[in-house]
Amino acid sequence: MQAGIITGKEIIELLEFTEPTPGEGEAVVRISYCGICGTDIHNYQSGAVENPAVCGHEWMGEVAAVGAGVTNFREGDRVIGGIAPACGDCSACRAGYSQDCPHQLASLMGTPHGGFAPAIAASARRLTPVPDGLDDLDAAMVEPLTVALHGVRRTDIRLGDSVAVIGAGPIGLLTLQCALAAGAGRVYVVEPIADRAALAVELGADQVFNPMEDDVASRLRDVTGGLGPDVVFECAGIAPTIQHAVDYVRRGGAVTLIGLANEQATIDPGTWLSKEITFVSAVAYAHKEFAIAADLIASGRIQVRPLHTHTAALTDIAGAFDLLNSDRSQIKILVDPRG
Repeated sequence: MQAGIITGKEIIELLEFTEPTPGEGEAVVRISYCGICGTDIHNYQSGAVENPAVCGHEWMGEVAAVGAGVTNFREGDRVIGGIAPACGDCSACRAGYSQDCPHQLASLMGTPHGGFAPAIAASARRLTPVPDGLDDLDAAMVEPLTVALHGVRRTDIRLGDSVAVIGAGPIGLLTLQCALAAGAGRVYVVEPIADRAALAVELGADQVFNPMEDDVASRLRDVTGGLGPDVVFECAGIAPTIQHAVDYVRRGGAVTLIGLANEQATIDPGTWLSKEITFVSAVAYAHKEFAIAADLIASGRIQVRPLHTHTAALTDIAGAFDLLNSDRSQIKILVDPRG
């Protein structure tokens, strides 16, 4: 069996792996789709060799086999790959901080490859069932939605708040929709790419500002009565925009960091201090949020299909990575390993 693995700077190759079999507590899932994540592209651009499970973690498919002790899934179930719930036994869990259990994120690691493959063996604790009425394409978008959902759920948005979202990539467009679902009154997006800006408006943004042309901080103050937005979400994953988020937000407002920059950022501590901002970081998600995200799509409250711009066969995974890396009009590319 072949699986896509990043092996160097702007190189992803199909390497040979043994066909997976389920261990105790595991299920083997035949992959239907696996999305290319921004983290995958950052690793592709830098050539950084991370744990291979990081490459290809946005997958969904059908259970092909289950190991001993698995009783909540059976062959034929459609599932989404996610994160295990809190372990309940570590120091954080015993102290009452189960939401911060370090074993949740650790559950993403340890497999020899990710979802750019025909099949993967994973702990059954990581799996979330696909709700009835949610097709495979939409189910393949649950994982990135859960990233945005987690960031918005960690943020104190009050009904009617003004919100700015930096970046209209997949996570930014999903954060825009989650903010509206959480009660935001008006949402503004900062995005230089015309196609992405147009999609942001289609999905509910009140206005989009181009940072290459607009004085964004000034424009945001103009549309918020001279104050600046109540909440700013940084979803671009670019080092300079971390400080930009603080520059944009009103005094006493909140900034939530969702995008992951792959280089060091320079900030102005005086601005952070004098504005008395609340700063929140949001990494990944919690197990229970996968079911919430799936239900939001199934109910029609969050639109994910407009973000899907291309599907690639596993045999063309190198071309898919190159396309997403070079064509900024692409938003979400799904890899289908069945062809």
